[in-house]
Amino acid sequence: MLQPRIHAIQSQIKRATHDAGRPAGCVRLLAVSKTHSAEAVTEAHQAGLRDFAENYVDELCVKASALQSTKDIRWVFIGQLQSNKIGKIVRFADEIQSISTEKHARLIDRMAMEVAKSRYPVWIAVNAAAEESKQGVSLDLLPQLALYITQNCPHLALQGIMAIPPQSYSDQAWQGTPNQVVPALYRDLRAAATATGAGLLSLGMTDDLALSIAAGSDCVRIGTAIFGARESRHQNKT
Repeated sequence: MLQPRIHAIQSQIKRATHDAGRPAGCVRLLAVSKTHSAEAVTEAHQAGLRDFAENYVDELCVKASALQSTKDIRWVFIGQLQSNKIGKIVRFADEIQSISTEKHARLIDRMAMEVAKSRYPVWIAVNAAAEESKQGVSLDLLPQLALYITQNCPHLALQGIMAIPPQSYSDQAWQGTPNQVVPALYRDLRAAATATGAGLLSLGMTDDLALSIAAGSDCVRIGTAIFGARESRHQNKT
């Protein structure tokens, strides 16, 4: 049953928001459903969740098609973008949180116009620690890409930035520090988001949930804590 897990995460978000002195309900919960079935998404939706994130285009298309009649469900693409699959993503996803190049911004803008999804919500993916294993632009290059999108992509609505920090940043490590001071990297991400588009920050997963909310994240992305361990993509037939 997913409902107890969902309620536990919602309680953690509520508590962290209160502890940070922020308004109740200001943090959006994005359920990362990658590798899990459409049935699991339906169960989570019935438990009250509305926003679901996918990393793989094929899974996004299959699940969105299977659940197209589900009321109020929203799909968010958070995976690495490929030019030849952007058309499918825009058709099935309501939002993209992983733009990192001008080329992809142009393609998404063009497709948003073609499928009548003007003011299509997008976020810039930021690789704050310059990790080779992660996608995204550096904080130094972020303003340049943000300016390009706002000036050259009229069908896009730039929301802010999405970031995945190094695994060394966690609630456990942070809550053990004196006075629980928000790390400089998280403060930098909050400042960068404030200066980008609508000023929103998508930061925080299960391990750094409270830290991210304390830093000012507007959206947290939670997968395993809701759906359990990831299923094999070969086993997942939905």
